[in-house]
Formats: sequence, C-alpha cells, structure tokens
Amino acid sequence: MGDNRLKTNSNLKLIRPIPFGERPGSEPYNASEIIALADSRFLFCDNNINDALFELRLTKDGDMACPLIKKPINGIEPDAIDDIEGIEFFKIDGRSFLMATSSFSLKQRKRLRRKKDKRGKLTPARESLLRIVIDENEELQAEIIPNFRSWLIENTPELREAARYLPDDGGLNVEALSWDPNQHALLFGIRTPVIDGKPLIIRVKAKKFTGPWELDNLEVLPPLKLSIDNEDGDVGIRAMTLDQSSGITLITTGNSTSSSNAPFKLYSWDGNQRGEVRYFNEVKFHKRMKVEGVTRGKISGRGAVVFVDDGGGYQLLWEDDPRLASSTSVK
Repeated sequence: MGDNRLKTNSNLKLIRPIPFGERPGSEPYNASEIIALADSRFLFCDNNINDALFELRLTKDGDMACPLIKKPINGIEPDAIDDIEGIEFFKIDGRSFLMATSSFSLKQRKRLRRKKDKRGKLTPARESLLRIVIDENEELQAEIIPNFRSWLIENTPELREAARYLPDDGGLNVEALSWDPNQHALLFGIRTPVIDGKPLIIRVKAKKFTGPWELDNLEVLPPLKLSIDNEDGDVGIRAMTLDQSSGITLITTGNSTSSSNAPFKLYSWDGNQRGEVRYFNEVKFHKRMKVEGVTRGKISGRGAVVFVDDGGGYQLLWEDDPRLASSTSVK
C-alpha cells in the first residue's frame, strides 16, 4: 500500500488507487459517488449493490481505519432501485438528507443473430430516485419516487432521443448527483448524452424539499452545459459533489462512451449559470483509476479531497497539496 500513497510535495504525479483490500463477492467493489459524512468518515455507493451504502473510515494518515462498514437502506422494497450511480448529502431546514439516483440507463437485451440492439430495455428499478433520512441511530431510512426517469424525460427535451438507446450508443446515463442550495435543486451529472460537445447538468427543483416526496412537488429547470473541451474525445460527468462550506462543486469527467479516449480530469465549479469551470491541470490520474467519486472533507481536522474508483479502491490529496493550488479557468 505504501507505493500507492500520495504525500504532500511528492514527486509522484499520477494518482493511483489504494485497494480497499476486500470484496463484497467474487468481484471488487464498484465504487461510484462518495460524500463526506463527518470528520474521517465517508460514504459511497456501489452500483452493483442496491440495498446498502458503504462507510469508509480513515486514520489521520489517510489509511483505512477499519474494514468497510455496510449501511443497509431501509424503508424500500427489495430491488426498488438498480444501478445506483449518484449520491449527495446536504442539510436543509435543520434536517440532514441523503439523495440517491439510478443511472436511468437501459439494460442490454440478449443479442439476436449477433446484431446489437441499441435500444435495450427499461426496468422499473432504473426509474427510481431515493430521498434518504439519516436517523438518530445513523440508520438510513428511504422514500422512493418511482417512474422518475419517465417524468424527467417528458420534461427535458434534451434527453428524449438519448433515452431510447444504450449508454455506449450515446443513450441516457446518469453517473453523478449534486445539490444547488440556492435553487433547492438536485443536479444530475450526465455522462451521456453529450450536447454540442459539452457535458450536461440537468436540474430538478423541489418546490418544498421537506414536503411530500412525489413528482408533483418537483419541477425541471433549464439544463446547463459545462464549458469543458472535448479535444481528447467526448467527455461526460463521472462524479460531482458540493462542498457546502465553500459552495464549490468538485467534478470529475472522463470518456463518455468506450469509443472516446478522454482521460479523467478534475474540475471545480462555483455554480455559475454560464457553466464556467476551473481545471486542476496538475492533477493527473493513472489509467487504472476510473474516478467515479470525489468529495472534499476533513480527516482528523485536516482538509482533504477523497476519490473512489470503480475498481475497488480510494485515494486522497491533502488540501495543501500544491496540485490543488494550480488551476486554470475554462470558459
């Protein structure tokens, strides 16, 4: 593990994953988005596991303090949601909420006569959106909005064509979720489709977030395009998390489909409506690290940016790492 560790002022440029050192089954953890739960405590979702989230606890040196802690999602039927790709944590009106979204993507049909069916098939579990309350015992109590995908597509013209196809054919694929505290809006980071060569954020406002968890309480705001170039191939949003203390959202982008060679990159966004971002030009990821989760938090009181990848590992950069001090504006 020592060979993978990144330290402040290290000459090692590429960010490599530290393995969790355990598996939930025959395959490694497929870690998607991560949020800061408390000092030294982080929570991530695994898009292969639909009934629980996982807590990662770190020591003051950034090592794992203990094995991953499984946190069951209570209050919903088994298989109510599938392919959880995005989570976000925030507080509103004195209450703490955790949101979780499916990818809303179609599933591959069985191939007939070796011909690829680009349209795939939709399952009800991939239409779901969860609102989760963390109770006094730190148990997760969830409410579900079924048929959210269909409602979102009906109210978002930019997604209607893509909603008919599989992700690798440019079909709808959501891999990130964040929060706009000013608009009281959920922000869905879209991996595909890519519109006019720019990654897309879909915004859904809650008329009253603490009110009934149903479609009539939601409305779609105009989408935003991020001013990110596609010189390496089309890029999609792979992770997105709001740091509520600063109002800055950290975003990672990567290849939108397997035909794109775009590498993973780290950006920050202050929520401006123009989609202007800042690119951390000194933050470089090893090809083995597919950064599907990023968050800013504290570890024993020290600020850090923590990443997870879908190969079953994590990594961090301390807040005073010079690579995080170097960024350029992208307009």
